Amino acid sequence: MTQRKAMRPAGRWPRALRATLRLLAFLALLDPGKVVRADDSAQANSTPPPTTVTLEYREAGYIIANWYVSVEPRSAPFKKEPSAVSGTVFRGFLNLGGSSNSIPFFWQRSAGRLYLDLNRNQDLSDGSATVFSARKAGSVQNQQTFPDVRLAFNTPSGRSSMLADLTFFNANPRLYCYAALRSFWQGKVSLHGRDWQVGLVPDSPNAAASIENGRLLLRPWQEPDKAFNAQSGSLDTIPFSRKLFVDGHAYELACLTAPQNGAVNPALQFTEQSIPLGEVTFTGQYIKRLVLPGGVHQVVLDQPAGTVKIPVGHYYLPNVMLEKGGVQAICNVAQWPMGNRISVDGTTPALVAAGGPLTNTVTVSREGEDLVLNYRLIGAGGESCQLVKRDFAHPPEFAIYRGEKRIASGKFEFG
Repeated sequence: MTQRKAMRPAGRWPRALRATLRLLAFLALLDPGKVVRADDSAQANSTPPPTTVTLEYREAGYIIANWYVSVEPRSAPFKKEPSAVSGTVFRGFLNLGGSSNSIPFFWQRSAGRLYLDLNRNQDLSDGSATVFSARKAGSVQNQQTFPDVRLAFNTPSGRSSMLADLTFFNANPRLYCYAALRSFWQGKVSLHGRDWQVGLVPDSPNAAASIENGRLLLRPWQEPDKAFNAQSGSLDTIPFSRKLFVDGHAYELACLTAPQNGAVNPALQFTEQSIPLGEVTFTGQYIKRLVLPGGVHQVVLDQPAGTVKIPVGHYYLPNVMLEKGGVQAICNVAQWPMGNRISVDGTTPALVAAGGPLTNTVTVSREGEDLVLNYRLIGAGGESCQLVKRDFAHPPEFAIYRGEKRIASGKFEFG
């Protein structure tokens, strides 16, 4: 018997299949050149690829951070020292993390000279060591600063260097050294069409520490040459965090440190994430930048006003930078009267009272027969604030009146 393959009449095809065929035919009429695939919508909503920016070493004409440098004094002479030296001298090692990074030094205070054995062979004779002159050569004071000192050292990620002004201070029998850092790593990255200056600033002179233990430079690219200080509280830099929320987007942040020819070659990689968001309402004014730490993501908000969306979570009190008319102020997180945590749950907006306007206040207390006056600059949430550039030559003043008669006046001291 001949077998025949029966064809199902079109009218008896499954209803869902007939509907799909009609939809495809309709789409083909609209755009015959476009092939519609079932995964088109999934691809449209997929996470963008990571964005990576290589950082470059940069030296600055301003101070970025001030560090204490551990000093190991030495009484015995090195095997070779500068010739024809007289007056008070100090010897020792600058400890930059690990024995391989200890730098022998010879400080001739009376002549205002500093000899650094940068190749670390303990030969500090003339011509074998790098010689630096103090800003005030010939000074007999117990403190001298030596500018433009370039130090090379080994890190877990390869060879690196830094530029610093070194200050030596002798307070018998102790010897101290302080470094004013003037170098950092920086790059330019574009995130969702906005350009940012990003970079890394070490948190200490310890070369053995991970670069992720430092601070992240993060600010709009408009003024990449503008001076900043990682310790001023201006929030141009924030603690490095592997999870970051900035400009309305969440990122996984990685610091890539694969060395190149044995030298440090850092890069930052931003990988965007999709996470649940909640709302927070800010009632203060003049907020230039606000940083919320303590959550899964460190949140950075520039000029937040009204209600904004941030990742759901629990946060510590914010760090706040205010600006109005070119005058900047920062809020002291340790003196906020509000609770210790801010919760963003995705349902009810969290309320944060921070920012301006600022109010000058004075509290008065009695100590015996004396009245003690304390000045505070108060923000909208009752937090203590202080100006970034304090004019110590013109501190706040006060006057006390009895009726129309002025009976006392004075100036507040910083502290």
